[in-house]
Amino acid sequence: MIKVIVYARVSSKEQEVEGYSIPAQLKCLQEYATKNGFIIVKEFTDVETAKKAGRTQFNKMLNFLAEDTSVKHILVEKTDRLLRNITDYALIDRLIEYCDVRIHLIKEGGMLSKDSRSNEKFIFGIKALMSKNYVDNLSEEVRKGMTEKAAQGIYPSLAPYGYINAKENGKSVIKVDPAAAIFVQQMFELYSTGSYSLLTLRRTMINDGMIYRNGKNFYTSTIETIFKNEFYTGVFFWKGKKYENASHEALISKEMFQRVQDVLINPNKSKSRKGLFPFTNLIRCGMCNSNFTAEIKKEKYIYYHCSGNDDCNKTYLKQETIDDLFSSLFDQIHISAEIQTIILQGLRESFKDKIEYHNALISELEQQIKRLQNRIDQTYLDKLDGKISEAFWQTKTKEWSTEQENLNDKLFAAKKADVHYLENADFIIELAQNAGQLFKTGNTAKKRRVIDMLTSNCVYKDGNIDVELKPVFGEVLKTVKTRNWCAR
Repeated sequence: MIKVIVYARVSSKEQEVEGYSIPAQLKCLQEYATKNGFIIVKEFTDVETAKKAGRTQFNKMLNFLAEDTSVKHILVEKTDRLLRNITDYALIDRLIEYCDVRIHLIKEGGMLSKDSRSNEKFIFGIKALMSKNYVDNLSEEVRKGMTEKAAQGIYPSLAPYGYINAKENGKSVIKVDPAAAIFVQQMFELYSTGSYSLLTLRRTMINDGMIYRNGKNFYTSTIETIFKNEFYTGVFFWKGKKYENASHEALISKEMFQRVQDVLINPNKSKSRKGLFPFTNLIRCGMCNSNFTAEIKKEKYIYYHCSGNDDCNKTYLKQETIDDLFSSLFDQIHISAEIQTIILQGLRESFKDKIEYHNALISELEQQIKRLQNRIDQTYLDKLDGKISEAFWQTKTKEWSTEQENLNDKLFAAKKADVHYLENADFIIELAQNAGQLFKTGNTAKKRRVIDMLTSNCVYKDGNIDVELKPVFGEVLKTVKTRNWCAR
């Protein structure tokens, strides 16, 4: 009999959605194995949300296959259960090609093997890419929700030392921590005199009984970070933007903050100019692994170089040189009508999977919100009838209102991600048809999007930039060069 292993995965959010739980997936895979006479020798399950490769059980599964070469079959419910990102895709693709492993996609009714046609592998890659983009869009909408809170004057992250995160009438607020605030004010006042170094100030504060978060030790770098944080003046920064309408209370005056800045030794740092540099942080140095950054020479020429330490040989590259390299590569990516049909098939199948999960997620979130509202309404009636106390009613209403607020944020993010999913599907078709022209005519944001969508790694070393395309587009480029698509 054929030996197989099974793999199941959910994110923490998906555990709440009926039909996506680990037990539901395992049941489906076990029934498939029984029906086909397979012997399950090992089960691997992951419950994680990280987008990076390196899931615990996924890695163990790969190691198991490397050690026991008699097992050549993986049972998985669907493509998006197995793959979370392009790196995972590359690892599975190598297993298929060099270890003759076969992937059974139970709900998709297919099997991927070394003998699969190129169009089948390409559809597999399309599904992996779209799955990653959907997860990225959900995260992006959560970030947008945080930006909206910032616009309302509410700092949407962990409050700095001297403040605490709290809930007030079901809303997230930042409140002063009286025990810590007094030390923050004392540090600013002492350091502004110019009589203290960061080291002597730290010793003074420790002697005066200052304790950092959760009783942890603190260093001079901690104090310097506090001194450079304008949050204490009643403003805050979020995603590079300054918000003057902050709702939290200031601990020090702007004048005091400026006096401390004058005392600090603070070297001038180059300012970010995001709208001007399309390639920053997209190219890595092959020597020290640092990202490339950009700067302007003679007020008009843009050069890129490694942002690492001085030991690294900082070769300067003209922006035009990098632009020409990407343009030349992307010009080679164009497809025939036949390949476009296959891409559309992959997108349609991916879209069906997305609809199934998306609708289940929306339905579950709406049901949870409705259940909480029913609880709130019922406890109010119980309060009026004298069944519960006023204090109990207020406590539970506050608790459930907070839960409702968090669920509404998730619901809003999920609905917005649905729109972006369709936009990305259209963009993939555009890229496959005419990537070079999209890159050449695009502004900085469009160029970055094209590079991010098409490439998985860009490394500069020994005078060359090695650009690695994401597998699905690498397959397009390979077939364009060989003119060989469906046949192996």
